[in-house]
Amino acid sequence: MALLSGQTSGLDREIRFGDIHYAFHVRHGRAAWDDLRVRLAGLDADRFVVVADAGLPDHLVAATEVHLSSVAPTHLVKVNADETSKNMAALDRIGEQALKSGITRRSVVVALGGGVVGNMAGLLAALLFRGVRLVHMPTTLLAMSDSVLSLKQAVNSRCGKNHLGTFHAPVLVWNNLDFLDSLPAEEIRSALCEMIKNVLGIVPERYDEVAGLLRPDGHYTPEVITRFIDLCVDAKSAVMRADHTEKREALVLEYGHTTGHAAELLTGGRLRHGFAIGIGMLAAARMSRELGLLDRSEELAHHRLLELNGAPTRLPEELDVRSVLDVIRLDNKRGYVPGREGTFDFILLESLGAAHCPGGLPITQVDQDTVRLGIESVCADRLTLVGT
Repeated sequence: MALLSGQTSGLDREIRFGDIHYAFHVRHGRAAWDDLRVRLAGLDADRFVVVADAGLPDHLVAATEVHLSSVAPTHLVKVNADETSKNMAALDRIGEQALKSGITRRSVVVALGGGVVGNMAGLLAALLFRGVRLVHMPTTLLAMSDSVLSLKQAVNSRCGKNHLGTFHAPVLVWNNLDFLDSLPAEEIRSALCEMIKNVLGIVPERYDEVAGLLRPDGHYTPEVITRFIDLCVDAKSAVMRADHTEKREALVLEYGHTTGHAAELLTGGRLRHGFAIGIGMLAAARMSRELGLLDRSEELAHHRLLELNGAPTRLPEELDVRSVLDVIRLDNKRGYVPGREGTFDFILLESLGAAHCPGGLPITQVDQDTVRLGIESVCADRLTLVGT
């Protein structure tokens, strides 16, 4: 790890998952773009195809085009960055545009946006000519601290989230904290729910540190944001170092995602991803407590960090237990262990920092009544108290 100071203050890391490695940089300040141009020139690309969030500020997209064009010809493809547009039809459209622009095996796909754009551009890069190079330029804190630290690239099917995908590593991740200036505080708070997941599930020794830094208003200095990102790199590297496909110990990264993904899908993405995962963790913590895995203080520890972060702790009012259960039945974690009638596969903790691994994998088959109780505990019309 190298923490930098001065006008290009930030962070330099090398991400290593088994034999896979790539450069990861955090920058902000006037000289950040000069740093990017040097790194992109080293790729010797004949063309950049930038897959950009159509909702990004014009000045940010224009600046990216200008700086990339100074290195190699650059073609811009804009996409709608929402869950309803993250599908194979959209991927086919941007693939056609990339091919018509003249993309070759020497070209580089650049993802400019948040996690949805990163997934779409990542899957495009994986599929074009059976794999071209990928560069991530995330514009959200969630992408900077979470999604670009995973090799999973996927789009949604008509049945649920991330059913269609593969693994594809970037060659470079370049994070510019100046991109975050236009984000609402709610987006920052949502992103930090994934960091909280890492603390609860992987690095509980950082709990007090994070509790002391979290602010419900979501306003942080670049130095604190860099510290949060560095923590997430440490946590994800710890479980992915020998499991880059996230099928064994790294499954703990899916903590909170079973209920969370269902809620996110049912609201069409109106419930932000991080907030959905935070609520999903509370549901999972209640299930764990009912099964005798977590105690009351450990369940309360979940609530404390989310509340310090100013995150919601209840599902939106329009969601009910039945609709959430219906989506969970099609969750993409099914099949890691043989299915058992009347149960759902969940990632649960048996203590902070320790996933419950009844069969060697962090998959717990939870009976329907306990799942229902966990979901009810986070429903808006319920007043289930943690201490009861």
